[in-house]
Amino acid sequence: MCDLKKEKKYTKRLTPLMGWSSWNHYHVDICEDLFKRQIDALVETGLADVGYTYFNIDDGFFGGRDEKGMIKPHPVRFPNGMKVIADYAHAKGLKAGIYSDGGDNTCAHVWDNPDGNSDGVGVGLYGYDEQDLRMYLIDWGYDFIKVDWCGGQRMKLDEKTRYTEIGNIIEKIREEEQRNIIYNVCRWEFPGEWVVDVADSWRVSGDIGLDFASVLRQIDDVKPLAKYHGPGHINDLDMLQVGRGLSYEEDKTHFAMWCMMSTTLMLGNDLTTISDETLSIIKNTELIAINQDPACLQARVEGVQGHVEIWVKDLEGEHSNKKAIALLNRGETEAEVTVRWRELGLEGSIKIRDLWEHCDIEAEDTLTISIPAHGTAVYKVTASID
Repeated sequence: MCDLKKEKKYTKRLTPLMGWSSWNHYHVDICEDLFKRQIDALVETGLADVGYTYFNIDDGFFGGRDEKGMIKPHPVRFPNGMKVIADYAHAKGLKAGIYSDGGDNTCAHVWDNPDGNSDGVGVGLYGYDEQDLRMYLIDWGYDFIKVDWCGGQRMKLDEKTRYTEIGNIIEKIREEEQRNIIYNVCRWEFPGEWVVDVADSWRVSGDIGLDFASVLRQIDDVKPLAKYHGPGHINDLDMLQVGRGLSYEEDKTHFAMWCMMSTTLMLGNDLTTISDETLSIIKNTELIAINQDPACLQARVEGVQGHVEIWVKDLEGEHSNKKAIALLNRGETEAEVTVRWRELGLEGSIKIRDLWEHCDIEAEDTLTISIPAHGTAVYKVTASID
């Protein structure tokens, strides 16, 4: 009997997404011109060249539905519609992402409308799943969709049922279009084991705030979830706040730990005013390589000395002789820490690479270093038996 099932002609992305998203900096205050300037900046700053290739639109582009129930883009913010944004991104060599909700309303109705205006009302997927998804992913040509849950929560819908229904339609569109489409579940906590079979990535915590305590909360929330994380199945720690007001050391820690976790690297700042200091952090190709390691293993805590946590991430596979080591100082003062490689499973001849300083350092049995308050040192350590 002939197998009539269509052979896949597209490659599924297995490593975490890298790119930019509009929500952190702009919320619903978005428009076509702003997006085109951010797309241009992704390319002109060289960020696209080091892997930041997804341009993701979050909430705020909606203008209600027409008499046939079709989504209308906001007439003032997006007078030329939303397809032009995806086309503009594609012409620059980028991918484009878009947003919806599993319920009837989107989160803009909750968080950005204290006066109760109609932004986000009635524009969620509920009741329009196939119609909306086909428009976003086929007619408009978007490559990624984030599905939020403000409307779903308000309606008291069953999460597993709704997100599975949506995922089934997205999978059908993938097969029809023979194109990789990324599906992100945004539930503000780990949805449950079922999500691994439904989506490509999923949020595991509440929205990240613009403070170091929030960065640490995201890290703490993902600690017990490593078993659900791997190639093509990403625990999403939310968008980056780097370049938005944290201190230099806090920005470095934020970025380094997102890389150690192999979570999504979605920038959330204004790229048109980005500083050289911020670029030096987010364009660190040695840290990006840790994030994009094909084994996609989440780091784990292997020791604590005072306020300093010793994080270990196996590279290229479990129990590898190559590991990324992060020394995270959660405290308010500088702290000294001593690392003994043997205790981390690294024996024999040791090679040590400082991923912030981009240099090799002298290999000994131990490493003693002072870590600034809220700072993180990161090393790639390779062991070989002589």
